Amino acid sequence: MMDDTQRKKPRRRRKNSSSSPMVFLPEELLAEILPFFDVKTILRLKCLSKSWFSFISDSNFIDKHLKNSSQNPHLTLFWYPALSCFNVVPFPVYRILKNPSIKNLYDSPKIPSIDHIKLVGSCNGLLCLLYYSRTAIEFSLWNPATRKISKKLGLLPHGRNPDLGHFDFTFGYDATASTRDYKVVAFRAKDNEEEEGSWKSEVKVFSVGGGGDNCWRNIQSFPVVPFNWFDTYYHRQRITDGVHFSGTVNWLAVDNSIVSLYLSTETYKQFLMPPGVCGQFFLVSLPGSAVVCIFLAPIR
Repeated sequence: MMDDTQRKKPRRRRKNSSSSPMVFLPEELLAEILPFFDVKTILRLKCLSKSWFSFISDSNFIDKHLKNSSQNPHLTLFWYPALSCFNVVPFPVYRILKNPSIKNLYDSPKIPSIDHIKLVGSCNGLLCLLYYSRTAIEFSLWNPATRKISKKLGLLPHGRNPDLGHFDFTFGYDATASTRDYKVVAFRAKDNEEEEGSWKSEVKVFSVGGGGDNCWRNIQSFPVVPFNWFDTYYHRQRITDGVHFSGTVNWLAVDNSIVSLYLSTETYKQFLMPPGVCGQFFLVSLPGSAVVCIFLAPIR
């Protein structure tokens, strides 16, 4: 007779995995769930099939994902590990508040560095890069998440005109339902030859969508002079570049006010600073805030 320990235990039959029912999620439900996923997961899902690729590439899905992403804002660290390239490190605001140390910098997206390249700004995860040459200025948009860069846009020839070096640039997004376009603003101040001791301005806008024109358009001049006009003109360090917030670009002005350029209408509004406040001003757009905040630093 066999001991109990020697008796073979009856094998359990494995369930046939092919017989388990497949889970089907309707497109309406996917449209509500997927916009909450992070970018890396979305990019992986995009490669599953043609239908997923088409669904995730749809403009309505992109708008939903952008709206949800704005509730979890990221900061972008822009740095040069070597002369031949630069790195971009995006990280959530909540993470740096929890743990200020940043690791794995060398695993971050890289882009080859070119002479006379400048980071104009970032908006909705896209970075606007400006390229200088002896004959022209161009820009391109780079998405660090997908590591894709657009072709060069907005050719602005200057020949040997030294005044073009005094142009300053800023980058923003027009979220108007009829537009939904990224725009680059170029502006400069020059001596007014018609009126001694005064200034005149030149402001240009380039729409990335373009509407087929693919060119810079002249718009109305600034109603007052922003501070960094003078900093650009005299090649000094800027007090602040234009700060993008909720479809506007904002500057501090010399008459103790804030000038806002509304990208949808390409018109301006002025807002007076609080009375009786002294010090050095900085404009900062806080993520999730309803206003552009002003920070003060005592003059030393």
